Amino acid sequence: MDKSGKRVEGIRGKLVFISKKLSSNSIFRELEKYDVVITDEPLIKFTQIPFSYTPQSKWIFFSSKTAIDYFFAQSPEVAQDTLYGVIGKHSAAHLASFGKTADFIGEGVDIAQIAKHFREVLKDDSVLFPQAMDSMRSIQKHISFSNTAFNLYTYKTSLRDDFEIPYSNILIFTSPSNVNAYLAKYKIDEQQRVIAMGSATRLRLAEHGIKNVSIPDVFGEEGLLRLLLAHDKDLKY
Repeated sequence: MDKSGKRVEGIRGKLVFISKKLSSNSIFRELEKYDVVITDEPLIKFTQIPFSYTPQSKWIFFSSKTAIDYFFAQSPEVAQDTLYGVIGKHSAAHLASFGKTADFIGEGVDIAQIAKHFREVLKDDSVLFPQAMDSMRSIQKHISFSNTAFNLYTYKTSLRDDFEIPYSNILIFTSPSNVNAYLAKYKIDEQQRVIAMGSATRLRLAEHGIKNVSIPDVFGEEGLLRLLLAHDKDLKY
């Protein structure tokens, strides 16, 4: 049983929805050998917001891989000694693909704790946040007023409505916006198991009245898969 006392069924033979496109070599493909049918489809789309000026700061912090993509896509002017912070190790690996090394890497999926740790590292330095226009600014909320913080809009998020998602035993939401898009079209019943990628997404689900939500211990597919298989002790990946 899970912490709420509700029985949690295993993963075998289940229908799983995840609100992102999985690569052909995703570790989630391992589930298919347990007769799991996966629907992998993002329910949002991104549009670049052009910017011509890059505020200069000691740090640049990225809350997602998407923010990294849309920032560097516009050839920003960044000083050589700029330090970089990222939300987790998968974002750090993505940042490395642009030739940059993360000087701060968040641990776990609790945004408030990650923000607290970053604030301790940031001290009194300035920081730039490349972000979506509709960003929740979860990290910024915990930055001290003594810091100079810049918000740079590099992309905007739009909800899709041109999708059909089959009824799934397990729903995995990777962002608050994906939650909004799904619930604009479907309801979630008590028989469905709901997983959120991080505390911000779980909070959005709670705002919609969805309370029984699990979150992994780390960001990324590995954490999600480990959570999915946690109640099937005989299953490995």
